[in-house]
Amino acid sequence: MNGRSAGLAAGLMVGLVAAVFLIKLANKDGRFRTEYDERQTTIRGKAYRYAFYTELLAQAVIMCLLMGGAELFVEAYGLVFIGIMLGCVVLAGYCIWKDVYWGLNNSKKRYHVIFIASIALNVLPVVMSAKEGSLFNEEGRIGMPILNICALVLIGFIYAELLIKGIMDKYAEDKE
Repeated sequence: MNGRSAGLAAGLMVGLVAAVFLIKLANKDGRFRTEYDERQTTIRGKAYRYAFYTELLAQAVIMCLLMGGAELFVEAYGLVFIGIMLGCVVLAGYCIWKDVYWGLNNSKKRYHVIFIASIALNVLPVVMSAKEGSLFNEEGRIGMPILNICALVLIGFIYAELLIKGIMDKYAEDKE
């Protein structure tokens, strides 16, 4: 295992532990698990189905591109991660627009802080890689920083949707 792989593995482990801690902190009851009512659970099941099919389609396209020898600006693992992120965007987006993103025990204010912190923590490695000149590898492809770029796009997209949906709900509420 080279240094970058070890760093990635260590970062993932620290990130997972931090995520568990933050989720417990962000939920009003201090639990890791988010509680949903029956209606939310049913709609979220549909969202998971759409996300699964999006992921399946994305991975099939990526497989065809790689098998066809397409010269892409992203390393293969980055493409796989992009496919995963597409599924996550569909899942979150569907849940946001169907009003089932937030669970019964979630503190929206605390989660907003986590979103902003996550954006900041993912910007840092991208900026550092760009500053060091290691954003692209010798073949001219984006390497490891693509993972943070994808995470930034995902978090930014979800956060923007949450803000837009919140504004729309507030407007509809004020209109009544």
